[in-house]
Amino acid sequence: MLSQQAKSEIQQLMTKYPDARSAIMPALHLAQREVGWLPDDVIQEIGDLLGLSKTEVNGVATFYTMYARDQPGRHTIMFCADLPCALRGADEMLEHLEHKLGCRASQTSPDGKITLQEAECLGGCNHAPVMLIDGAEHAQDLTSEKIDEIIERLRNT
Repeated sequence: MLSQQAKSEIQQLMTKYPDARSAIMPALHLAQREVGWLPDDVIQEIGDLLGLSKTEVNGVATFYTMYARDQPGRHTIMFCADLPCALRGADEMLEHLEHKLGCRASQTSPDGKITLQEAECLGGCNHAPVMLIDGAEHAQDLTSEKIDEIIERLRNT
């Protein structure tokens, strides 16, 4: 559920647009920042605030990959799938990572600790393959061994 402050901010957002529908994306961003993801009840709340159906809001939330409709794990790994990383073995590294986590990209590990996402570029082409951990830690020049160490560390925190 959204806080009263978030609801007020969404209502303020609506005044910036000639049509309330135009406030869907900023409202979703605001809600996701507050809750961490977009569960059904939050989607419904946004719809109620904007005077739209849950289906209309959910259509936007599920179309764009920047919105999390499933609860993320405690940690998030963004794995670069861009060409420079692919040329240096990223496909094999991603397969190893999926096997190690027990989930595919865009999913959360069965223990609920790690969400794996593919990214197009993480700005580390000179140290490919790379991944970004929790939006802050760059892991570069990846090998299966490095991935195993990182996963073990994340599972223990």
